[in-house]
Amino acid sequence: MVDLAREAFSTNNFSLAADIYERTIRENGPTSELFLGLADSLARTGLFAKAFETYTNAYRYGKVTPEKLKHLVTGLIDTVKQDLCNSGNTTTRKNCMFTCGSCRGLLVDPVTIPCGHSFCRKCLERDVSKTCEICNTVHYRLKVRQVKSNVILTNLIEKWFPNECKATQLKKEGNDLFAKMDYKNAIDVYSQAILMAPRDHLLLSNRCHAYTSLDQFQKALDDAEQVVQLRPDWPKGYFRKGRALYGLGGYEDAAVAFLQCLALDQKVSSAKEYLSKALDKILSVLPPDDPKAYALEQRANPTILRQLVDSNFSQKSLLLPDRDIQSTVTDLARIVKDTITTANSFSSEPTPQGPWSSGKQREPGHKCSSENGSGARRKSLSESKQLLNPPEELHHEGVLSQMMTKYNSLPDCSDIDHAELEKKTLPRTHSPLSRKRTRMPSTTQGPLSPTHSSPNKVLKGTTGKDCNDTAAASSDPMGRGASATAATLTSPSGPNSRQTSGMEPERTDIEDLECGLCYRLFFEPVTTPCGHMFCRKCLDRSLDHTVTCPICKGNLAEYLAERRQSVTDAVQTIIEVYFKDEYAERCKVNDEEMIELAKMGGEQQSEVPVFVCTLAFPTIPCPLHIFEPRYRLMVRQCMESGTRQFGMCMHTNDEDGFSDYGVMLEIRDVQYFPDGRSVVDTIGGRRFKVLSRGKRDGYNTAKVEFIMDTVVEPQEMQTVNELQTELHAAVSTWLSKLPAFDQARVIQHFGVLPALDMQISSPNGPQWAWWAVAVLPLDQRVQLAMLCMASLKDRLVALKKVLNYINRRQRR
Repeated sequence: MVDLAREAFSTNNFSLAADIYERTIRENGPTSELFLGLADSLARTGLFAKAFETYTNAYRYGKVTPEKLKHLVTGLIDTVKQDLCNSGNTTTRKNCMFTCGSCRGLLVDPVTIPCGHSFCRKCLERDVSKTCEICNTVHYRLKVRQVKSNVILTNLIEKWFPNECKATQLKKEGNDLFAKMDYKNAIDVYSQAILMAPRDHLLLSNRCHAYTSLDQFQKALDDAEQVVQLRPDWPKGYFRKGRALYGLGGYEDAAVAFLQCLALDQKVSSAKEYLSKALDKILSVLPPDDPKAYALEQRANPTILRQLVDSNFSQKSLLLPDRDIQSTVTDLARIVKDTITTANSFSSEPTPQGPWSSGKQREPGHKCSSENGSGARRKSLSESKQLLNPPEELHHEGVLSQMMTKYNSLPDCSDIDHAELEKKTLPRTHSPLSRKRTRMPSTTQGPLSPTHSSPNKVLKGTTGKDCNDTAAASSDPMGRGASATAATLTSPSGPNSRQTSGMEPERTDIEDLECGLCYRLFFEPVTTPCGHMFCRKCLDRSLDHTVTCPICKGNLAEYLAERRQSVTDAVQTIIEVYFKDEYAERCKVNDEEMIELAKMGGEQQSEVPVFVCTLAFPTIPCPLHIFEPRYRLMVRQCMESGTRQFGMCMHTNDEDGFSDYGVMLEIRDVQYFPDGRSVVDTIGGRRFKVLSRGKRDGYNTAKVEFIMDTVVEPQEMQTVNELQTELHAAVSTWLSKLPAFDQARVIQHFGVLPALDMQISSPNGPQWAWWAVAVLPLDQRVQLAMLCMASLKDRLVALKKVLNYINRRQRR
């Protein structure tokens, strides 16, 4: 029977396994192994109340190790995950412009991945899944060590966050000491860094980890609670809190903290391990009436968890419908749900909780819990809940109100005092569009100067084991010393605020955010693997001619082959927030250019781009191989503007360069090669007559007038249809006499001979006639003459003459 139960459990038939285990216990008597199997089955089924009771019985009849509670942990996590999906409370990650999407701290040695999001280099190196934590895109071919640091972001962060960058350098020193297990000195270094950046949750988390390593769990808990308050959307903060509570013997509260961590991220294996240990401590306590209890040392009283189990684990769902909050302060399901809700709220609107905000700051040594070491044992779940909902006075500061009103619709930038930074930006006395495109970039400073090398040459991560939350600090990417760093976003307000003395704020400069190709404000900025940034359109035009970076001459063949072109999210948000006027003007110019391109071919007389190559015909496919840079640009502009069409004219040897008549080609599909070449699938559309010629961005343009066939008069309709029938049969006969190989090639390229069109619904005439003109072995001058004709009858008469001529030659 036990084997049958195990087989049912292995096939995920947990209800059947539970029934078999219950029957076996009734028939053969209880054992620890049977109770454990029954408890695992009940836990995976979702019946947690019965599962906890059964686990207690398993402990009575034998020894149960924490490793044997893995199915209980899996059941809890699966239930939380399922409830979150059903209730729509899944976290939506909105990343701040200066914040790493993984560690939620200030970007250190920032690397921009192909999807356009930026992370600390160390965070990316630790993530083996190669999945973006913001958009969940999997970058299978990403090699972090080969991607260089983002020059623009590195420059801006060092310039705008001097205090935090110095604190990051201290954090690196503390991490090195921690790796050497010199925890006491590591704590001292972390404390110095916290004085410079008192609201950096990563510093507090690292110091908390060091306190835990020294078994100073009360101090660790104080830091962990500050971490949770600063970043309620960061899973590791709850793990740090759970570790401290576990060390203090508060196993019930520790289990809750670990479950909060797993509710935000189910992949934290260490949280699963400690959740098993906490549950083992709770479940191994025997009831007072059990004889074995007198022989064992009594440990923590599980009354809190028993209340949770009795009131909330009797159903298969942890996240129950809303009830009175006052009566459910010890409701584990609600705590987990509030954790998700708080994380969502923190990610979607500005709050003063971030490490660079201007809200009231807590002293680094301030204790957030009871003064004695046993305070954590008496901490109720209602106190844990209060940590997720900061005091009301934190939400009514003047700076916060202005920031909420002004930037409520922006992504998560809760860590930044935007209003204060805007005061430090340069006055808008010039337009970024008024600069000449030929102006040379500065050679003394600026992120786009070609005289500076890529920052990865000086931005090195720690080589030793990194036991804490962050990586090494970055050096100045532009070769400047620490004295060149400037404006800090920490704008203190309040008696407990701190600001580093002797730091003269430097005004931000719009030149820091100008493209190195067009020397205008970035528009749709993209980052290359070598770390440089350009406008997307500017880089595309550069790659039309060469596959090297315009600044460092690094090879961009792989970038071109993957056709990434994802906008760098952080820089785009910085531009939209701090240079709103310039960005609006930049968007206006781009919109005008797109409108101008979209108007091409929209009127009876309009200017259209012209591809000079061969003759095309209405309704006939015309595949093209695009390799010239000017035509790469032309096709791209046609696609971006939405027109998806351009003119095709035959090349001529006269000074005009192309014929006076042509056909508009409509783009149906574009297939790109890794080197930037493309095959464009087009089909002929309207005919046109060239009125005048011009140039645009290196390719030909023409002002044209569109041609349509004159309407066939009713008295001529019968004659035209008879002529159609005769010629259609003649073309079919000619095709049938061709060799099989030639027939196959014609059909493969042009398709089969279209059917007769007696209604003549197209303004260009019947499709079969154009098919015949394109397929028959005619001189291009004869084909051009037929293309010019606006009378269907005249075109059919000319086609009849051609067929007669071909038949005479074949008879000879």
